[in-house]
Amino acid sequence: MEDHDNMDYFYQQVVQKDVSRRIQVGQDLINYLNDPERSPDVEQDKPRLDKTIDELTGWVNASNFKVVLLGIDICGAFVDRMGERFKGYLGTVVPALVDRLGDSKDQVRENSQTLILRCMEQTASPMYVWERLIPGFKHKNFRSREGVCLCLCATLSNYGAQSLSLSKLVPHLCTLTGDQNPQVREASITALVDVYRYVGERVRADLSKRGLPAARLQTLLGRFDDALNSGNMALSPSHDRSFEDDDSVDGNRPSSAAFKVPKVPKKPAESAAARRPSATGSKLAAKEGGAGAIDEEDFIKAFTDVPQVQIYSARDLEDNLNKIREICSDDKHDWDQRAAAMKKVRSLLVAGAADYDCFYQHLRLLDGAFKLSAKDLRSQVVREACITVANLSMVLGNKFDHGAEAIVPILFNLIPNCAKVMATSGVFAIRFIIRHTHVPRLIPLITSNCTCKSVAVRRRCFDFLDLLLQEWQTHSLERHTAVLVDSIKKGLGDADSEARVEARKAYWGLRNHFPSETDALFNSLEPSYQRTLQSCLRSSGSVASLPQSDRSSSSSQESLNRPLTSKWSAAPGRVRVGSKPGLSPASLQRSRSDVDVHAAAVAKHRSLGQARAAGRLTPGSYSSL
Repeated sequence: MEDHDNMDYFYQQVVQKDVSRRIQVGQDLINYLNDPERSPDVEQDKPRLDKTIDELTGWVNASNFKVVLLGIDICGAFVDRMGERFKGYLGTVVPALVDRLGDSKDQVRENSQTLILRCMEQTASPMYVWERLIPGFKHKNFRSREGVCLCLCATLSNYGAQSLSLSKLVPHLCTLTGDQNPQVREASITALVDVYRYVGERVRADLSKRGLPAARLQTLLGRFDDALNSGNMALSPSHDRSFEDDDSVDGNRPSSAAFKVPKVPKKPAESAAARRPSATGSKLAAKEGGAGAIDEEDFIKAFTDVPQVQIYSARDLEDNLNKIREICSDDKHDWDQRAAAMKKVRSLLVAGAADYDCFYQHLRLLDGAFKLSAKDLRSQVVREACITVANLSMVLGNKFDHGAEAIVPILFNLIPNCAKVMATSGVFAIRFIIRHTHVPRLIPLITSNCTCKSVAVRRRCFDFLDLLLQEWQTHSLERHTAVLVDSIKKGLGDADSEARVEARKAYWGLRNHFPSETDALFNSLEPSYQRTLQSCLRSSGSVASLPQSDRSSSSSQESLNRPLTSKWSAAPGRVRVGSKPGLSPASLQRSRSDVDVHAAAVAKHRSLGQARAAGRLTPGSYSSL
């Protein structure tokens, strides 16, 4: 591909039909699109671009699933590259993705939904995309019909109700509640329940006027009642006001228009890149990442914001854990039951479950349940699962080693998810595990993702390495020194600029533990990379961490390069002045502030948990699952 860096060659590779050749060149085409310096002519010839994307739909609809996945990824690379300029091609690409929502392979269906949601984030408004998804409600493939319903659930979770004209979608959902396929019926009911969660009682009133069979309507209204009683409503004051205002819902119109919500005006000068949040930085403000995103403060609050329980005996604890495992290991159980089961694990932790020996035996048996919950299509279940494993890591520390090793790969799969609540839940669960469960076997799980094709994952990997190198003791890292050096070296040359920034931070963290290895790494770098590291160091006002040949012989500088002391290592989360060369005093102050805030929040959580556990809670205060 390097000898043919032009769009004509790209088009020739897309047009050819040979399956093995497509698989061979697919990743090269993605890399080509992801590197603007290699592909300046992507949009120069519009007729050629039109034909290229038309031909790509042949990849998406191919019979070989590897070609299908590559086709979806190449379309995703076009979306990332073109942003809002890809809008004109949605009419071509979205119908092909709807077909793939009906694919027999889970990965193809999941990737198709992810790309559809990414189009809503980067290319056009959610409703613009949904106008091209509507024919999917009548698709001949039942899995596609089911997939479109689940896609609506994901859209509501990610963007809320105000981004959609629900009056155009609800009639189709009502029709599908009578579909001949039971999976489609259940998916349409689930979507209608989600609409009710976001819109409220207007949905109940509207459905009562749609002439649905009495038994079906009764089922729907019962599910609405369950959602209302479970406390999972997603209404906000602004939603309530907009639905009480006659003008905003076309007051005297027929009930079929009762769900139309004013669209959020789009800033005309706002580009896709501006809308897309930065995924870098250890102090990432996740709540700025879009609707539904959560952060560390939300996690810590949720640790103890759970129903109260009392553990009467080891047998009582075992019975509770067995029931939790039974519910969470079977996705046929209702999603709100699975979410409540995850919460109950935290309730048991608050009540002192970790003090019972049997808890650790049963915790291993819950690994499968945690993994299944973290892969759930319902964002609420995923959120509760991520919060629960983070809580287990914080309470149990290294005793959570087996569970952490099992769940971390699943959490990485959440990072590129377009649903912000899922992506940020995965990110912060991993950060909690890195902070509190210092198990060397986790290092390869992180470094193996440093070459992931997802830019978001690579950025986060180097951010995680930076955190790990700040938090862990040197002896926990020694077995994996070589892989850490190799991963950071790859990061310093990553195609993404933000990933390179994170890798440079990790470089300085690694040097605190292994100065000779990082000096060797520095000397093996190309001159341009060396200059970048040097310029970053000088811009911070320090030259303390340069290799010996680039440093002055000042004793004060040499003192900063001494190996970490056991005192530093014994205080995870604390950053000594001078312990991370390359940071300015102001940066060090911010780092100390961050970890102090985290430590204070964790201490508050633990004291609250102890107080609640000592409160002799009454039996039955937690409703049985």
